[in-house]
Amino acid sequence: MVVNIGLVTVLIILAASGGGLLGLPLSIPPLPPDPVIARAAPDDCLLHLALEGVAAPDSGSANLTERMLADDEVREFLAALGREALKARQMANLPPAIEAAATTLVTALFTRPAAITIERFAPPAPGRPPEIVASVLIRTGDREAALAEAADTLAALMPGIPVDQPAAKVTLGTARLWRMPTPLGPFSWGVHEGSLIAAIGAEAAESLLERIADQGRPAPAWKTAARDRMAVARPATLAYLDAAAVVRLMKAGPASGDDRLEAILDASGLEDLASLVAATGMDREGVVTDLRLAFQGPPTGHFAPGGEGIGAEQLARVPADAVVAQAWSLDLARLLVTTLDVIDAADPTAAAGIRSGLERFRAVVGFDLEEHLLRPLGPDWTVVALPAPGALLPNLAVMAGLEDRETFATTHKALLELLRKLTGDDRSRPTITEIPYRGQTIYMLAVDGPDLALPFSPAWCLTEDRLIVTLSPQLLKTLLARADGDPSLLDVPEVKRALAEHAEADLVGVLDPQPLLASLCSVYELASPFVRQAAAGSGLNVTLPTLPRMTALMPSARPSVTVIRHEPESIAVRTTAALPLGPLGGGGGAILGLSPAATPVMISLLVPAVQSAREAARRAQTMNNMKQVLLAMHNYHDAHGRFSSQAICDAQGKPLLSWRVALLPFFGVQNLYDEFRLDEPWDSPHNRPLVDRMPTVWADPSADAVANRAGFTTLQVITGTSTPFATPGDGPELRDILDGSSKTLAILRVMPNKAVPWTKPEDYPFDPDEPLAGFGQPDPRSGGVLGGFFDGSVRGLPADIDAELFRAYVTPAGGETIEVP
Repeated sequence: MVVNIGLVTVLIILAASGGGLLGLPLSIPPLPPDPVIARAAPDDCLLHLALEGVAAPDSGSANLTERMLADDEVREFLAALGREALKARQMANLPPAIEAAATTLVTALFTRPAAITIERFAPPAPGRPPEIVASVLIRTGDREAALAEAADTLAALMPGIPVDQPAAKVTLGTARLWRMPTPLGPFSWGVHEGSLIAAIGAEAAESLLERIADQGRPAPAWKTAARDRMAVARPATLAYLDAAAVVRLMKAGPASGDDRLEAILDASGLEDLASLVAATGMDREGVVTDLRLAFQGPPTGHFAPGGEGIGAEQLARVPADAVVAQAWSLDLARLLVTTLDVIDAADPTAAAGIRSGLERFRAVVGFDLEEHLLRPLGPDWTVVALPAPGALLPNLAVMAGLEDRETFATTHKALLELLRKLTGDDRSRPTITEIPYRGQTIYMLAVDGPDLALPFSPAWCLTEDRLIVTLSPQLLKTLLARADGDPSLLDVPEVKRALAEHAEADLVGVLDPQPLLASLCSVYELASPFVRQAAAGSGLNVTLPTLPRMTALMPSARPSVTVIRHEPESIAVRTTAALPLGPLGGGGGAILGLSPAATPVMISLLVPAVQSAREAARRAQTMNNMKQVLLAMHNYHDAHGRFSSQAICDAQGKPLLSWRVALLPFFGVQNLYDEFRLDEPWDSPHNRPLVDRMPTVWADPSADAVANRAGFTTLQVITGTSTPFATPGDGPELRDILDGSSKTLAILRVMPNKAVPWTKPEDYPFDPDEPLAGFGQPDPRSGGVLGGFFDGSVRGLPADIDAELFRAYVTPAGGETIEVP
């Protein structure tokens, strides 16, 4: 299905929010359908939301979600979390009576059967306010008196009420309600026959009372159609949006008469959008969410079908143990054309600029993006993330079917030639390696030069019928090695059931919520102290409750499945899940507006990727600092004919200050250098305070802030017998590095526990009899041991480095034979 992610996201959130706050399910488990709520729906309206209310969960239910919610620990956790959340109301500094009234009404709205309706709306015009006819109905149950009092309290705060026209009791049929005038029309409220009613606008209360009083009134046509098409065994919520009316409001708004708006609506397909309906509830095992976009005719523009749907062959290629998987039809070539049409309608100049850029791209690379790259790929796409316990990177892969392999193979060859021209033999550039595997060729891109190092090696393979792209060659081999009959998505019971009920899908998304649940629990535990701290800063005493035992949650962590399919005049989206995680648990299809790539990344990277990114950034920053130091050392050599000595010494050869101080003028901090007394030791009364003013180049990005503020550094030269800095007061010349500058270490980034004050003449001691003494075990969280060589390059040194190899790197004239990696 061709989808404009930004546009459809807004529409889906509008409808899906009817099924819960930001997609989180409400009224779960639901009470039995309430006939009064059913009759509250009008024949025609702009927006309607019905909630069935929350029932007491049954611990003996066959439904996994209900059994989980019935667990005593889960119930207590949710209740405690709700109590803590309500403390946020204190931030508004409302009077206690108003606070209590608002809490009572909001709690009832989300727990009792309720209906919210906007029958009509007209935007403001010159000389008149907006017009609205809207109502809220909440079934009171045993809370009638409390809800009536809360409504009276809040009604007194209605803005714009004339002081000379206070509220008065009025009789509307058999109901006695309070009423007061407002700029938007009369506002009426009160309790009538077990329902709290609030309505605003001309005839709003009268219309609602008439509907709920007519017990023989048939359900509106739109609601009957929704009930028939979106069958849910135990309905919880129903939301309806008259999208055609919203489009008419857009046309009548500030952009009225603007031809561009008409063109955008037409090109995008929004012009023909008739309605959005969302229903939630429970089936025999979990929670169900149905969403339907209805059109006035076949969907067009960004809503048009992108292919012939998902086939069994496509799903059979996805391993059954996938953490997240999405198989979908997406015509990228058509999406490009449609998007350009929409941009052209909104801003012809911008569209012309994009088309000009595409022409320049063609002139540079020698092929057309649409004709030679997007069209040959075809509409069959699959994104999958496989389990990667303990890994720093996700096992993420993208598979695209080939519609025209011959054309794409030619394009691929041209791209390879272009990449090789950009990479070449220069060690500072990325390299492409070809790996033969089971009759196929795996292409691997390695980026590990001195200027940039990536913690992964993207790999791809062009088979007879598909293109596979992964973040590692190992995952690519895993996918290529799959044989016919290996367990796949087609063998997952939840997927089987979803496909049996809803065939001819345009998208199938599957999510295994167990890793997500474990990550969310970890994040919750880690965040609790920070939430408490932040709340305390606002004057709130908030303590997040401890999580229930994992065994109360895991039985509900069954795969969730989202299926999207095109029908002649509509698009249907159905999600089934046992663990009610809202948009995070939507079968890989409901996250971030059905974005195919967003779901696997979110699940796979939820915890490890953040840490991985930080580690990569810290390592890159450390390498950059070391390069700056090496450059300064060479600039010092150019100025003085030799490198700086390991220490600034007194006349008797006693070390006073570190070589790091001697390099200050070559970092542009001459003023700090001038403040040092070079004839005094680093910790003299005058020099000691300067330690706290350490330049950032000496700071360790992986060390804690306290260590950096205290002026400790991990960048050190190597001292001792047979090293370039063997004598504290005597620096080497470049001609002394007989083994070669690319094979001799100038500086080391040592472990944080070996850090020293940056002005102190103390560095890494080398013992030729025990070369690795003090080397330490590289800490992966801090980037490990990095070595800076006299040629200006920075490379990582392996944790299990050979002692003789390290000795060869340290000695400048040992005559060893070393192959530079």
